[in-house]
Amino acid sequence: MRRKRAGIYRAKSVMQQGCQVEITARDHTIIADEPAPMGKDSGMMPIELLLAALSSCKSIVLQETAKNLQIPLSHLSVEVEGDFDPAGFMGDPTVPIGFSALRTLYHIESPATSEDIDTLIAYVESHCPVAATLANTPESTIEIDYRCTSAKS
Repeated sequence: MRRKRAGIYRAKSVMQQGCQVEITARDHTIIADEPAPMGKDSGMMPIELLLAALSSCKSIVLQETAKNLQIPLSHLSVEVEGDFDPAGFMGDPTVPIGFSALRTLYHIESPATSEDIDTLIAYVESHCPVAATLANTPESTIEIDYRCTSAKS
């Protein structure tokens, strides 16, 4: 499939202390961390950042679509939760690594009809770029920039 205006987006993660990671995208920085005992709980865990990316993307797509369709919204929030068993990450080969299920709960207050809201949700679910990326795994490549350093005696 040919894309007319494909862009490249970047995020860079730099390890700090313990499990703390400083993440930068454009001119914005956030901290990710793990709760104790692995980390110091100074930021969201990476799996929570994934849920945050999905919920915020759905929120923005819904808000902008409602605006374009002239559907008024008094209140909008989107909750995304996922089932995650860390046993797979910790090495249990019988447990899949990653989320096994994701659920979205839309909280909407609007004078619009339920049909209008159903139209909005259907559009969001079919046009959210983060949801589409999760549903249709993109091609992924890996490059390694390795520099061997040795301790001097």
